[in-house]
Amino acid sequence: MASKPVILLIPGSFTISAMYFPLQDILVERGYEVYVNNLPSASRNGPEAPASLSDDAKFFSNIIGMIADQGKDIVVLGHSYGGLVASESAKGHNKAERCVRGLNGGIIRIIFLAAIVLQEGQSLLGHQGQLPPSIIKTDEYGFMRLVDPALSGSRMYDVWPEERAIAWARAAPKQSALSFASPVTYTAFKDIPSSYIFCEKDQIVPPAWQEQYIENIEIVAGRAVDLHKLDSNHVPNLTSTETLAELLLKIVAAS
Repeated sequence: MASKPVILLIPGSFTISAMYFPLQDILVERGYEVYVNNLPSASRNGPEAPASLSDDAKFFSNIIGMIADQGKDIVVLGHSYGGLVASESAKGHNKAERCVRGLNGGIIRIIFLAAIVLQEGQSLLGHQGQLPPSIIKTDEYGFMRLVDPALSGSRMYDVWPEERAIAWARAAPKQSALSFASPVTYTAFKDIPSSYIFCEKDQIVPPAWQEQYIENIEIVAGRAVDLHKLDSNHVPNLTSTETLAELLLKIVAAS
């Protein structure tokens, strides 16, 4: 019997890895080896230099390489902005490509969770435009901060009591503005099997955007996306954890 693949969770922007611990715990209990790490672009503060999309990708590429070099198969999940990182960091780690080089292990699937998926040369800033100062404030070092926890909380954690939602929004780290301005240089989904989890009640990456991202995958890959719909807001890792975990287990088992 083949061993289970390793699952790597890549967070979204303005988030910390702790937001994925409840999901990680369920997957580990079901017998999977699961890793989640903070994005460099959401881990620094001035006067440190802001991290780019490339910096995020290099960080996770190193982790993927360490796991693959142990001969293990990997399923990478990218959430929101993490979808861009998942695709960029997969370069050179496709299991099929590694097999040609005589190497075992590698990525067997990428799962995009309410994720941003752009084509080569595009950037998140170019796609969505500059966020208004009523939502985001950028400091002199190039780090963005959420300035209205009540608004952010109501959109991210709408199923929670207001006090709890605001507390989580206040805990959001700063995010590098450079990461949003960085262009995509590699689209892994053209070569690696991909799935998309469509969050139907998402107010951060709305359904119309998700439909566009699915279309981007299909245009580049030349095939239909393995699509799964979830009756959830933008953060099912926290608000619909068990439902998301069961869906992930289903997708991973079929990979």
